[in-house]
Amino acid sequence: MSDPILTNKFMLLLGDGAASETFAWPCGANARSVSFTNNTGEEVLLDCSDPVGVTPAMNRWTESQDTSLNISGRVAKESISMWRDWADSGDVKNMQIRIDEVLSDGGGYWTVPAILQGFELGAEGKATATLTATIVGAGRRVWTDAAA
Repeated sequence: MSDPILTNKFMLLLGDGAASETFAWPCGANARSVSFTNNTGEEVLLDCSDPVGVTPAMNRWTESQDTSLNISGRVAKESISMWRDWADSGDVKNMQIRIDEVLSDGGGYWTVPAILQGFELGAEGKATATLTATIVGAGRRVWTDAAA
Protein backbone atom coordinates (compact mmCIF):
# COMPACT_ATOMS: atom_id res chain seq x y z
CA MET A 1 0.00 0.00 0.00
CA SER A 2 1.28 3.47 -0.81
CA ASP A 3 0.29 6.85 0.52
CA PRO A 4 -1.46 9.30 -1.81
CA ILE A 5 0.41 12.28 -3.20
CA LEU A 6 -1.72 15.24 -2.14
CA THR A 7 -2.00 18.67 -3.72
CA ASN A 8 -2.54 22.11 -2.26
CA LYS A 9 -2.69 23.76 -5.68
CA PHE A 10 -6.44 24.41 -5.83
CA MET A 11 -7.34 28.02 -6.61
CA LEU A 12 -10.39 30.09 -7.51
CA LEU A 13 -9.36 32.93 -9.83
CA LEU A 14 -11.44 35.90 -10.96
CA GLY A 15 -11.29 37.24 -14.51
CA ASP A 16 -10.82 40.94 -15.25
CA GLY A 17 -13.23 40.96 -18.22
CA ALA A 18 -10.63 42.31 -20.67
CA ALA A 19 -10.53 41.10 -24.29
CA SER A 20 -7.38 39.12 -23.45
CA GLU A 21 -8.68 38.08 -20.03
CA THR A 22 -6.34 37.82 -17.08
CA PHE A 23 -7.30 35.73 -14.04
CA ALA A 24 -6.07 36.55 -10.53
CA TRP A 25 -6.46 35.37 -6.97
CA PRO A 26 -8.82 37.67 -5.01
CA CYS A 27 -6.37 39.28 -2.58
CA GLY A 28 -7.23 38.51 1.03
CA ALA A 29 -9.04 35.26 0.22
CA ASN A 30 -7.97 32.42 2.46
CA ALA A 31 -10.56 29.65 2.23
CA ARG A 32 -12.21 28.47 -0.97
CA SER A 33 -14.51 25.70 -2.10
CA VAL A 34 -16.46 24.67 -5.17
CA SER A 35 -19.47 22.40 -5.65
CA PHE A 36 -20.39 20.71 -8.91
CA THR A 37 -24.02 19.61 -9.08
CA ASN A 38 -25.82 17.39 -11.55
CA ASN A 39 -29.52 18.24 -11.30
CA THR A 40 -31.55 15.16 -12.14
CA GLY A 41 -34.96 14.32 -13.54
CA GLU A 42 -36.64 11.05 -12.73
CA GLU A 43 -39.55 8.80 -13.58
CA VAL A 44 -40.88 5.45 -12.40
CA LEU A 45 -40.71 2.62 -14.96
CA LEU A 46 -43.27 -0.14 -14.69
CA ASP A 47 -42.43 -3.65 -15.88
CA CYS A 48 -44.19 -4.17 -19.24
CA SER A 49 -44.91 -7.89 -18.61
CA ASP A 50 -46.11 -7.55 -15.01
CA PRO A 51 -46.74 -3.85 -14.20
CA VAL A 52 -48.40 -4.49 -10.82
CA GLY A 53 -46.43 -7.57 -9.70
CA VAL A 54 -42.87 -6.40 -10.23
CA THR A 55 -41.47 -3.52 -8.19
CA PRO A 56 -41.03 -0.55 -10.54
CA ALA A 57 -37.56 0.76 -11.32
CA MET A 58 -36.52 4.38 -10.96
CA ASN A 59 -35.03 5.93 -14.10
CA ARG A 60 -32.90 9.08 -13.69
CA TRP A 61 -30.99 11.39 -16.00
CA THR A 62 -29.02 14.59 -15.79
CA GLU A 63 -31.18 17.59 -16.73
CA SER A 64 -28.68 20.33 -15.97
CA GLN A 65 -25.40 21.06 -14.26
CA ASP A 66 -24.57 23.79 -11.77
CA THR A 67 -21.45 25.22 -10.19
CA SER A 68 -21.22 27.15 -6.93
CA LEU A 69 -18.13 28.67 -5.36
CA ASN A 70 -17.39 30.04 -1.90
CA ILE A 71 -14.54 32.32 -0.93
CA SER A 72 -13.77 33.65 2.52
CA GLY A 73 -10.90 35.39 4.22
CA ARG A 74 -9.78 38.85 5.26
CA VAL A 75 -10.62 42.11 3.53
CA ALA A 76 -7.55 43.31 1.66
CA LYS A 77 -7.50 46.98 0.70
CA GLU A 78 -6.36 45.93 -2.79
CA SER A 79 -9.66 44.07 -3.36
CA ILE A 80 -12.28 46.34 -1.78
CA SER A 81 -13.25 48.14 -5.00
CA MET A 82 -13.37 44.86 -6.97
CA TRP A 83 -15.79 43.25 -4.49
CA ARG A 84 -17.88 46.44 -4.16
CA ASP A 85 -18.15 46.91 -7.94
CA TRP A 86 -19.14 43.27 -8.48
CA ALA A 87 -21.71 43.34 -5.67
CA ASP A 88 -23.25 46.60 -6.91
CA SER A 89 -23.27 45.76 -10.64
CA GLY A 90 -24.57 42.19 -10.57
CA ASP A 91 -22.39 41.55 -13.63
CA VAL A 92 -21.43 38.13 -14.90
CA LYS A 93 -17.67 37.58 -14.56
CA ASN A 94 -15.56 34.62 -15.57
CA MET A 95 -14.01 32.46 -12.88
CA GLN A 96 -11.34 29.81 -13.19
CA ILE A 97 -11.39 26.79 -10.93
CA ARG A 98 -7.76 25.76 -11.21
CA ILE A 99 -5.94 22.59 -10.25
CA ASP A 100 -2.46 24.07 -10.77
CA GLU A 101 -0.65 20.81 -11.52
CA VAL A 102 0.88 19.42 -14.71
CA LEU A 103 -1.38 17.48 -17.06
CA SER A 104 -0.01 14.08 -15.99
CA ASP A 105 -1.07 14.91 -12.40
CA GLY A 106 -4.61 15.90 -13.44
CA GLY A 107 -3.90 19.62 -13.82
CA GLY A 108 -6.00 22.12 -15.67
CA TYR A 109 -8.95 24.37 -15.01
CA TRP A 110 -12.64 24.91 -15.50
CA THR A 111 -13.79 28.30 -16.72
CA VAL A 112 -17.33 29.28 -15.76
CA PRO A 113 -19.29 32.52 -16.10
CA ALA A 114 -20.45 33.48 -12.61
CA ILE A 115 -22.51 35.92 -10.57
CA LEU A 116 -21.68 37.17 -7.08
CA GLN A 117 -24.85 35.95 -5.37
CA GLY A 118 -23.96 36.94 -1.82
CA PHE A 119 -21.26 39.04 -0.23
CA GLU A 120 -20.80 39.53 3.50
CA LEU A 121 -18.38 41.76 5.39
CA GLY A 122 -17.79 41.38 9.11
CA ALA A 123 -15.52 42.31 11.98
CA GLU A 124 -15.40 41.96 15.73
CA GLY A 125 -13.98 44.71 17.88
CA LYS A 126 -10.75 46.00 16.36
CA ALA A 127 -10.04 42.78 14.47
CA THR A 128 -9.39 42.97 10.75
CA ALA A 129 -12.49 42.78 8.57
CA THR A 130 -13.58 39.45 7.10
CA LEU A 131 -15.36 38.59 3.89
CA THR A 132 -17.51 35.75 2.68
CA ALA A 133 -18.54 35.50 -0.98
CA THR A 134 -21.06 33.10 -2.50
CA ILE A 135 -20.67 32.85 -6.26
CA VAL A 136 -22.95 30.87 -8.57
CA GLY A 137 -22.42 29.66 -12.10
CA ALA A 138 -24.24 31.61 -14.82
CA GLY A 139 -23.59 29.24 -17.72
CA ARG A 140 -21.71 26.19 -18.88
CA ARG A 141 -18.39 25.30 -17.27
CA VAL A 142 -15.63 24.26 -19.65
CA TRP A 143 -12.54 22.19 -18.76
CA THR A 144 -9.09 23.01 -20.19
CA ASP A 145 -6.19 20.59 -19.68
CA ALA A 146 -2.91 21.91 -18.27
CA ALA A 147 0.03 22.07 -20.62
CA ALA A 148 1.72 18.72 -21.10
